[in-house]
Amino acid sequence: MKIIGLVGLGFIGKAHLEAYQNVKNADVVSILTRREVKDEDVLQTFRGSFVHDYDLLLNNPEIDVIDICLPTYLHEEYIVKAAKAGKHIICEKPLTLTIESAERIVREVEKHQVELFVGHVLRFWPEYQVMKEYSQNGKLKDIEMVQAKRLGQVPQWSNWFQYPEKSGGALFDLHIHDIDYLTYLLGEVTSIYAVGSQNSFGAWDHIMTTLQFGNGAKACVEASQRMPLGYPFTMALRAQTRNSALDFLVVAGENIENINESEEQLVYYHQKNKTTIEVKKADAFMKELSYFVCCLENHEENTIVPLEDVLYTLKLLKAIETSLETGEKVRV
Repeated sequence: MKIIGLVGLGFIGKAHLEAYQNVKNADVVSILTRREVKDEDVLQTFRGSFVHDYDLLLNNPEIDVIDICLPTYLHEEYIVKAAKAGKHIICEKPLTLTIESAERIVREVEKHQVELFVGHVLRFWPEYQVMKEYSQNGKLKDIEMVQAKRLGQVPQWSNWFQYPEKSGGALFDLHIHDIDYLTYLLGEVTSIYAVGSQNSFGAWDHIMTTLQFGNGAKACVEASQRMPLGYPFTMALRAQTRNSALDFLVVAGENIENINESEEQLVYYHQKNKTTIEVKKADAFMKELSYFVCCLENHEENTIVPLEDVLYTLKLLKAIETSLETGEKVRV
């Protein structure tokens, strides 16, 4: 059993808390939040303590793991403090916003010999796991072309998403999901070209990126936080080989809050056959957190989201940012 201290109780913090309720070998005993908790769902189901001082978590000898669900610009500070306190760390994506910050984080976790897990949740999303499986078992071998998109509005639960220095905009909040997953699916990238638009604060809020991979595959990826009000949160990925395709589509209610009420389809096309793939419903956050906790409990290597993959995804995001700013193709 791993004892968890949860930091932050916004949209993602609550998603993590709900997921932990189904992780048998983890128990959240304390939550750091700056506001009085009024959410009835939380108050009725959570039996631990609420604290307003981070040191109360760090100095609690019972707590093994600090789970950080804070705005991105706070990640480094809270990770470093947790590492110095000897706590293992789970941190929501993105890890941070710069390569220099990531390097400082890695030095600290290595120095203090603690584990750091970063939540790239698509790697645990059931339909995306099917895609990965198909790419390995021959049903979708030798992928040639991929199209992916993730479209919505700026999250309404907090205004920090609008500021590039705090969130990185749609590039680091949305685009990161598909960029990370495609490297998991296809391997290393050789070149990137991106175009996009910025909001009034300078954050990239709509991005279209083309990527070329070392194995010859090509991808076109779109992310937006500037869709008009009423446009449903949409995520999709289509992967094609010469003779087959796997097409995933989710259309939710307005913005991602209603994704559990979404319309979803996963369809496999092979030659003249069309097959709808039935995927067992599962909470990707629960699968992710359960995996991280099991790695700690069993002293097993994290092979699904290794830290080097996290750093590589950050490198690609910075390359996309360079392409957006210069209008030029970037070699990776």
